[in-house]
Amino acid sequence: MTNPLRNILIAIGTCLTAVSNNYANEYPLATDVATIDALVAAYYEVISGPKGHTYNIARDQSLHASQAIITRTDDDGLLERHDLSTEHVPLTATYSEGLFEVEIGRIVEQYGNIAHAWSSYEVRNTPDGPAISRGISSVSMYFDGGRWWIASWSTQPEGDQPIPAKYIGGED
Repeated sequence: MTNPLRNILIAIGTCLTAVSNNYANEYPLATDVATIDALVAAYYEVISGPKGHTYNIARDQSLHASQAIITRTDDDGLLERHDLSTEHVPLTATYSEGLFEVEIGRIVEQYGNIAHAWSSYEVRNTPDGPAISRGISSVSMYFDGGRWWIASWSTQPEGDQPIPAKYIGGED
């Protein structure tokens, strides 16, 4: 191998190692995965942003277990499922309009290292704007001794059947 080619390959390898190490050091953010509250808040934060926002798949992936499943159902019972592999989620999805999911209520039950949350939310185009839709998510989490992980996240928009008051801070 010639010296110039060898030097180029070494430089490329060094750059890839630096990028890889930077990614490893950046996510997960310790504050994102330290508690159940932090994990749920980080999820809402990572998917929310103004028009032009670029979705941060690396941060989102760092919140979820490697084989976590995301499920969405609609009023007709249709089911969409995916994982967070890059083949299912575009790496550079840029928002054509603002999208902010804002949590409006949560009920958490925990036993040992597993937890479940019912997390109700509103969707808005701006952080303080009017709600354009609402929904509820079922979130399964586990603690591995060092941090919390999302094992699955299932969501359903509010349709003709209103979200029960107990899931948004009221009594039912």
